[in-house]
Amino acid sequence: MTDRSNDMIKSDPASDGTSLDAVVFSRLMNAFAPFEDSPKIAVAVSGGADSMALALLANEWCRSNSGELIAMTVDHGLRADAAQEAIWVGEQLEKHDIAHRILRWDGEKPQSGIQEAARKARYELLDRELGALGILHLLVAHHRDDQRETLVMRQNRESGVIGRAGMSARRFLRNARLLRPLLPIAKVDLIATVQAYRQDWVEDPSNRNTGFERVRIRHGAILTDDAGGADPDRGTEERQAAEYLIGDLLAATVQVANCGIAQVAFSKWRDAGTGETTACYGLGHIVRVIGGENYMPAFDALAAALLQLRGQEDARVSLGGCVLHRRGDILLVYREVGRMDIAPVRVNPALVIGPAGQRWDNRFELFFDGIRQVATADYADFGRFVIAPLSACDAFHTRAFRAAIGKIAPFVDRLPRAALASIPALYDKEVLLSVGGLEVSGISDVLSAAGCRTVPMGAENAIGMRWRFAPPTPLWESGFKSSPKPDVLLA
Repeated sequence: MTDRSNDMIKSDPASDGTSLDAVVFSRLMNAFAPFEDSPKIAVAVSGGADSMALALLANEWCRSNSGELIAMTVDHGLRADAAQEAIWVGEQLEKHDIAHRILRWDGEKPQSGIQEAARKARYELLDRELGALGILHLLVAHHRDDQRETLVMRQNRESGVIGRAGMSARRFLRNARLLRPLLPIAKVDLIATVQAYRQDWVEDPSNRNTGFERVRIRHGAILTDDAGGADPDRGTEERQAAEYLIGDLLAATVQVANCGIAQVAFSKWRDAGTGETTACYGLGHIVRVIGGENYMPAFDALAAALLQLRGQEDARVSLGGCVLHRRGDILLVYREVGRMDIAPVRVNPALVIGPAGQRWDNRFELFFDGIRQVATADYADFGRFVIAPLSACDAFHTRAFRAAIGKIAPFVDRLPRAALASIPALYDKEVLLSVGGLEVSGISDVLSAAGCRTVPMGAENAIGMRWRFAPPTPLWESGFKSSPKPDVLLA
């Protein structure tokens, strides 16, 4: 590393903490049991004291359970020294026989909101790698001090019952569980743990940048034991009770189609007798999933939307990149085309034939399972294929086309055109080849019935294409009921 980076390596600051041992860490991990036999675990390691301590402790835990550990470091490309620091992390972990991978965030970086964008990119990279490796558990090193900072930040924003409980010790990515075993542990104890292993670490200079809210809170004199009620243990039972109610409401009233459209039994929802908080959070979960977002809209916005939906049987509300469209006793939630990037996206062969597929609109993944069996040169030319919304198809705007699809999937026939418009579609140049969530082999028949140009018979089957609705927040985390082949929804 450069001299400046070497200056950031720490090994022996003052610490009044108590180091963690294998027994203590095993108790922390037991909270997430059961694990499979010989568990395969990943750990996110930035090189800081917290994540280095976690990697070392997790390595011992894996070995004692006949398991395997792999460490992953994300190079965000935001600092000149980041790449060398990632290499340094791997070199240090190699001394402890810990496998290590570096994941890089490529492409343009936003000019504002860089911390949130980096966090989102980090988890997307990690989740994709976990899926490719078949790893079901990711450990991250958030600790007690991080939790208290989060509580203060959320308190400043007047968060509701969910926010007041801080970070959850366990949440779900698309491909794995994200586990935070160190949430009860103070940072000084993690520093003491690294020191006990005689292991150096790296200090990230962004942790001193007071332009970031979390850093201002960290260095402000406001994290006393009773600072504004920001107690990490306070509110946990209240949050768990609220999540049970939300989950029950969603499971009883919501179904999500594979084409990324939610159908809510609104009369049942309205008569469920749940409080305003449960109803607002429940609606927020639906919007977050259908919109492909990591967070739900603001609580006040959700409350205002519910008020309008309850008072008007044909209400349409735009919220969180979605349209909330009430049709009497049914509420449809679908992606708002006007909030999407509708520019055609060229198919990337390295992605569509891989285990994670190619993502589109942060909601869908496209796979070409049978591409190696494609017989004709025409369909081996990936340059022909692009992904775009169904509304990009000229035939989509004809009643004949929608009627033809409706004969195959009655659910589609009952949807408004605006809901269908945001469904992803695969095009061979200008010809429609496949529709996301409509896993049928008769798309050529649909086009023919509508009087449209079609691709050669059987081409879509030769490619073996399939879509998966895969929003950042899985359906099960929010208590959703998602039936694989419901009678009234698209298969």
